[in-house]
Amino acid sequence: MLEQHGASPAETAQPLGARTTELDRSPPPGTALAGLRAVIDRLPEAVLVTAADGAVRLTNGAADRLFADRPVRDDADLLSRFEDVEGAARRPIRGEPSRRLTVRPRDQPNTWFALDRVPFDELSPSDPADPAVSAGAASSAEPVGSVFVLRDVSNSRDLRAEREAFLAVLSHELRTPLTTIYAGSSVLARKPQLSPPATRTLALDISSEAARLYDLVENLLVIARLERRILDPLDEPVDIRRTVDSAIRSTRERFPDARIVREGERRPPVVHGDATYVEQACRNLILSAVQASASDEEIVVRIDLDEDRGEVAVRVLDRGPALAADDLLLAFNLPAASAIGRLAGSGMGPFVVRHAVEAMNGRTWAQNREDGGLEMGFALRTDEAA
Repeated sequence: MLEQHGASPAETAQPLGARTTELDRSPPPGTALAGLRAVIDRLPEAVLVTAADGAVRLTNGAADRLFADRPVRDDADLLSRFEDVEGAARRPIRGEPSRRLTVRPRDQPNTWFALDRVPFDELSPSDPADPAVSAGAASSAEPVGSVFVLRDVSNSRDLRAEREAFLAVLSHELRTPLTTIYAGSSVLARKPQLSPPATRTLALDISSEAARLYDLVENLLVIARLERRILDPLDEPVDIRRTVDSAIRSTRERFPDARIVREGERRPPVVHGDATYVEQACRNLILSAVQASASDEEIVVRIDLDEDRGEVAVRVLDRGPALAADDLLLAFNLPAASAIGRLAGSGMGPFVVRHAVEAMNGRTWAQNREDGGLEMGFALRTDEAA
């Protein structure tokens, strides 16, 4: 769906597959945009040209194909679709000098791009043959926009470590449950005469890690659907309280010593979403809090109704380590290879939460608590009809 600023109906109907898409009026002959048009059409990289206010003015065929499902509106929209390994891709860069980032699409964690931004100036459109204009050209130049170039570098040797970060997260999360299940079942098979308490302990360990493995497989299925761009949750009424209670109950079964309580609205309105994904999001956030908290620390799952926004929020509050301001922006990302502390142990759960919730037209956030600990949450629209 093509969104244009100030476009006429005829312009809006222009086919997206054209080699150069004009998202505003055609640039006057002799301007920098007109000159760029002939250049960017020939480039295999995705190229987007923005005006001084950040609005996209020109794109080439490669960019049209890359963003065919949802064309880019402006530079902020472009940056919001990518994650940088250092967390800088979403910060405003308008008006800054040229820079290069290595980024990955927020919905494709195993694809990498080199993102270059080059600001450009445009001279006065007056007749360049006029000596007065030529003499004063340099002084009249003003910054009018930027050129963004995206080049797929997924197979670059320089990115081997970054490309393997996802596999490192996966192997780390797989190793513990598989080892526990294998070792526990082997002991039960070789020593059938174990005492009842020992047998029960092994059985509980195997059951807990099997549940962990189940969660991991469910998260991988979401990521696989993201990679194939087929994550399409249902839009149905969901009883958020029942969903939260189910997520708490399943977590308690795995961690009997965990202190998890539910607070807030007793009868919140139902929300729009997919019950399976909503419960998965709740469970992932609770599990993340359990992993970051001491066994005697209470974890609160609070349900709040925000009538002004028309949504219900689920907040998971713990007393685990707080995060630095920059790390809060990365709380729902896949952990980078260089991540330390709480981020290093977060796994892929928060990443799946963000994408599942965004696919249901919701939002996620992470913030430090004033009295210590972290709050991670999500909100979904209420179902007024229900």
